[in-house]
Amino acid sequence: MRAMIALLPLLALAACGDDATVERKDATTAEVAKSVADAGMKLQPGRWELTMNFKKFDVEGMPPEAKQAMQQMMGQSRTFASCLTKEEAEKPDGSFFGQQGEDCRYDSFTMGGGKIDATMTCKGSGSDVGTSARMKMAGTYSADSYDMTMNMDGTAPNGKTMSIEMGMASKHVGDCKGDETS
Repeated sequence: MRAMIALLPLLALAACGDDATVERKDATTAEVAKSVADAGMKLQPGRWELTMNFKKFDVEGMPPEAKQAMQQMMGQSRTFASCLTKEEAEKPDGSFFGQQGEDCRYDSFTMGGGKIDATMTCKGSGSDVGTSARMKMAGTYSADSYDMTMNMDGTAPNGKTMSIEMGMASKHVGDCKGDETS
């Protein structure tokens, strides 16, 4: 889940050159960030508000009370605000794009013409069993907004399978206010 949230800033890209397309295979988040920067795609500085909602959240063997709590969350949205400085927007680096060390790699990444399509595999070591996840992201973006669906299938730290689907929509809403979470 942490890797999923860490990838969200990548989606705030503005298309400063609609002709630019980035395509990468078997790449780190830092390599993708460099490719995006080299292609002339830039980030819009300022305040971004992201609204997320879970459409599906299944974990094998989830206790009934936990499953019921998750069902109550379905359809409810949560909004987060982040602030992107002018300096960060002009020179995004791998850490800004959710770099997770050697744990996560893009299997494929294509971004251009207002569309993004990516698949990422993450492997963690949070327990004896370990965790793994494969995420698929698809959606649209513009200079001031993006709309995306993310699907994640993987193994939880307890070795049980999990499947998550969430929708994300974000928009640039102006200058930073100082109350943003990141």
